[in-house]
Amino acid sequence: MPEENKHDLAAADRKLLIQAAHSARIDIERCTCSDPKWPFRLAGKSGVRGHWNPLINDGDALRLAVVMGRMERLGVAIHIVEPFDGDTGPYTYVDAERFGEQTMYHQDDPFGATRRAIVEAAAEIGRRS
Repeated sequence: MPEENKHDLAAADRKLLIQAAHSARIDIERCTCSDPKWPFRLAGKSGVRGHWNPLINDGDALRLAVVMGRMERLGVAIHIVEPFDGDTGPYTYVDAERFGEQTMYHQDDPFGATRRAIVEAAAEIGRRS
């Protein structure tokens, strides 16, 4: 992947995280650490426990899904599918009531696909609200 595409992807992911946090009413701020995996932290938190990136952290993704599912205006269902017909590979889709579905094929990382589907669904809610 050319270097400028890596930068664009990182910028797209940062925007996705901002939209997801906004829709879940999670207060984040730019992280001051130098690790590019952690562009954000929970507002007012510091150190490792303050880092926030549901694209790479299972706990952050689960919290995001739970917060989205508990909000008065939304129900969230996470489906992990292993098709029997062999037409497609395994995938995860997140069904966000009234906002449609986000589907991510697992490829080599079913956990990463599931985290991304959760973040994409939350970001879509943020874009529409």
